Amino acid sequence: MENKTGTYFKYAIGEIVLVVIGILIAVQINNWNMARLDSQEEKNILLNLKQDFHFNYTFLDSLMSSQKALKPIHFSILNHTGNKPKDMPEKQFDIALNAVFRSGDFYPKTGALDDLINSGKLGILKSAKLRSNLSSWNPVLRNLKFREENLSITQKELNVLIIKKASWLNIDLVSSSTATKTNAFPISGFDIDNRNLLNELEFENIIENIVYENLAVIFEQKNTLELISEISKLIEIELNK
Repeated sequence: MENKTGTYFKYAIGEIVLVVIGILIAVQINNWNMARLDSQEEKNILLNLKQDFHFNYTFLDSLMSSQKALKPIHFSILNHTGNKPKDMPEKQFDIALNAVFRSGDFYPKTGALDDLINSGKLGILKSAKLRSNLSSWNPVLRNLKFREENLSITQKELNVLIIKKASWLNIDLVSSSTATKTNAFPISGFDIDNRNLLNELEFENIIENIVYENLAVIFEQKNTLELISEISKLIEIELNK
């Protein structure tokens, strides 16, 4: 009986060991499968992020170039205000005035990042530095949007002044976007020279504010571009691993 009991006990221990080993193997296989699926999901996320941020960089880089081109136009107006020489031709002034409103807003693609954050899967990205930079995206974007809104507000103030004391018909008549069209605006029915705005202190102050806000927009655009570039580099590093 003692021999049989000892044999049964050994068999029981052996079966327990086999069961434990089986469980450990099953857990290991499951962990390996989960890691493989996570790795594939991470790759898909990275590819989607790469596509969005490539679009964002191209869009914003072009927008910033256009924004920078407005600076000399703004100063060409300020160089003729008040008691300064009024040697700027009327047509040139109207073209410059039209260009003051030519700034654009940045509308980024954020679908991939929004989905990642809303799903709570930001942690699936292995790179802590990439996660940190992606977390900085929305605050940086808010700063840019704030500056864009300030510039828009100042442009609206200029629009109000033009409506009161100048002719939008004459401004639109000489703009490159309408002058070549068959439905181009007619000349104003009033005998008015928009250069009279140059004698208005309010006009000078509004243009100066537009210059300031435009430079602030460019500053935030530069910061945003730098972040996009850093994020894109980190995405590329992770994809190449």
